[in-house]
Amino acid sequence: MTLMEQARGAAAAGRAQDYAALVERAAQAGEAEAWLEMAQWRLGGQYGPRDVKAAHALLDKAVAAGQVAAIRLKATLVGNGTPGRRDPDKAAKLLRRIEKADPYAAVQLASVKAMRTPGEIRRLPVETLLESPIIRAIRGLLSPQECNYIRILAEPQLEPSFVLDPRTGQRIPHPVRTSSGMSFGPTAEDRVIQLINARLAQVTGTRPEQGEPLHVLRYLPGQEYRPHVDALPGVANQRQWTVLVYLNHGYGGGGTRFDLAGVEFAGREGDALIFRNVDEAGAGDPRTRHAGLPVTQGTKWLATRWIRARRYHPWEEETW
Repeated sequence: MTLMEQARGAAAAGRAQDYAALVERAAQAGEAEAWLEMAQWRLGGQYGPRDVKAAHALLDKAVAAGQVAAIRLKATLVGNGTPGRRDPDKAAKLLRRIEKADPYAAVQLASVKAMRTPGEIRRLPVETLLESPIIRAIRGLLSPQECNYIRILAEPQLEPSFVLDPRTGQRIPHPVRTSSGMSFGPTAEDRVIQLINARLAQVTGTRPEQGEPLHVLRYLPGQEYRPHVDALPGVANQRQWTVLVYLNHGYGGGGTRFDLAGVEFAGREGDALIFRNVDEAGAGDPRTRHAGLPVTQGTKWLATRWIRARRYHPWEEETW
């Protein structure tokens, strides 16, 4: 039994300290899987501080050893620029190394080739639902294949929406949002997700690095997102824009309603709803209060990207 096999056994038994010690021993013994595991620790700030530079150094050792999952993760980080400059060509080269051994890499490369160009996106008609506050819609911004790609990647990572009780520190059901969700943070923002984020930046006239990680929500019957605004209180780097992309249709209910603005929108698969969260002075605009109405039947999938006024650094501001 390898040291990493022993480490997985310790983890399954809940022996965290033994697990960590065994992984470190496996890394010292040259087990590539252990280098990948420790790289993920450094990225997530587990068993020590977050250190992206150290994570890349560990990943490089695993990549040199041909560890498939490490090559895929390295490609993701290089492609989305965590940290530093994005290098999609290098990311694609890494993925091509493993596409015969890794179905996910093969699907990612094929999906990138099938995506529409920025010029094709510019030709899509924009519907103005309201001038002030700005609320717009673009039909078919994402293709059915792209919507399916997001759903497939998101589903295994969905978690119920919770918040921390400030009195007890315990997780309690979210008081406003009753869906399940996940975010494509830096370790999950592959080339397809990166190009989708670039498209959402294009249609809002912003830069991709201003956006928060793409967030996916799944609503089952009875679930909803109660009235709220997306602008945040007391932050210097405000959420100026929101883009909602409907990832499927065929469910009942689930429209998006701006109760103060008198607008309601129900999108089909691939349709995008875009609205500006701030007024001319850059302050949160209360007229953008909106709700995801309860789903009455079926399942609703939605992707959201909140776009800030300036560059947003998820590796500095969020837990991945």
